[in-house]
Amino acid sequence: MPAPIVLLVNPAAGGGRALRVARAAQDAFTTAGLEVVVRETSAPGDEARIAAEASRAGARALAVVGGDGAISHAARGLLEGEAGGGARVPLAVFAAGTGNDYAKSLTAPAHDVRRMVAHVAAGATQRVDVGFVNDVPFVNAAGFGFDVAVLERMQTPGRLRGAAAYVSTAFGALFGYRGFHARRAGIDDPTQPTDRRLMVVYANGRCFGGAFRIAPGAALDNGVLDCITIRDVAPLARVPLFAKAMRGTHLSSPHVEVRRDRTFQLSFAAPPVFETDGELHRSATSDIAVHVRAGALTVIR
Repeated sequence: MPAPIVLLVNPAAGGGRALRVARAAQDAFTTAGLEVVVRETSAPGDEARIAAEASRAGARALAVVGGDGAISHAARGLLEGEAGGGARVPLAVFAAGTGNDYAKSLTAPAHDVRRMVAHVAAGATQRVDVGFVNDVPFVNAAGFGFDVAVLERMQTPGRLRGAAAYVSTAFGALFGYRGFHARRAGIDDPTQPTDRRLMVVYANGRCFGGAFRIAPGAALDNGVLDCITIRDVAPLARVPLFAKAMRGTHLSSPHVEVRRDRTFQLSFAAPPVFETDGELHRSATSDIAVHVRAGALTVIR
């Protein structure tokens, strides 16, 4: 008998929206004659733990109902489970978050429950890349600088969450953010001081922040990351630059640099805070290594 599909959902996510999507997916799986086991999260870290268990149990697929954070944690758990001797279990994404940035780069119909269930039933898969900042994996994007400052502001109790909140917080922070210095190995002259930068983003997917097409040419399965560096500009020039980023037309700006590679290195004066898939981390070291592991994750397409 085929192994069941594990349906993973945070019942509190999206003000209950994720739970509604999960119930619709469960009904659709049952109608399609597929065995499904529903696993609800209740504490931080549950997504990774449940995903690792699904890998060790050899689940037919792990269907994640949620947004970028849930998908990122679940992917991390699948990688850990496989590294520990578990099976390579395909990830199926049912978009039920606010930004749903990773879903925008997938070929699967992540926003359509019935079509997505049909894709899981068909079993067609695609191998996609996973990025790493030191040893922290990310499936969509990682960043340093301005996006970190925005996420730190959004941690304030009482602030709204979601894509609209990110955009409003970002534009509110544009004039006050002072930028940062970091040296890029093999690019910046080690004998010269570095320019001040607004942000550096390493993109596996095309979008981040819910509304920004930060790397319109990025692809999940090309074995490289797109590094988008935005140099500091005068405060009044920041607004049109970020407005262009919402449309994906910012890459033509003389203040924006795009590099595509498998590995990158950054050096800071002190251990920096960085974000991966919208989650904040503080590095243990001042030297940062970013790399991509090609085809590390399997997704339903």
